[in-house]
Amino acid sequence: WRALSIYQLITDRFSDGDPKNNEMFATGFDVRDMAFRHGGDFVGLTQKLPYIKGLGCDGVWISGVFQNAHNQYHQYAPHDFTLLDGRLGTLEELRALTTAAHELGMYVIIDVVMNHMDNEFFF
Repeated sequence: WRALSIYQLITDRFSDGDPKNNEMFATGFDVRDMAFRHGGDFVGLTQKLPYIKGLGCDGVWISGVFQNAHNQYHQYAPHDFTLLDGRLGTLEELRALTTAAHELGMYVIIDVVMNHMDNEFFF
């Protein structure tokens, strides 16, 4: 891994490829406010993989993908480690991202930090 060039990103801040998933809640999406979500998703990242590959990168390291707190764009406040956050896309879109990366000879690393969770639980 030390010899590889990895492009690390926060998915929500990278590229919005599917605006339909931006406002899954009543509030929380506003590209003018740095504290709110900006709409980046798996579709947008998939579309930009050739750009990242063109930079000379061998892989992408994306922020967490799990169901997250209401307005935590960084994805480090998950509620459930078994569900994808729909604001980032679907399981099929995540699979399409990894397939497209592999076709370009790239790796996909998903950040999983088990000790970062939201402080509101409903179970």
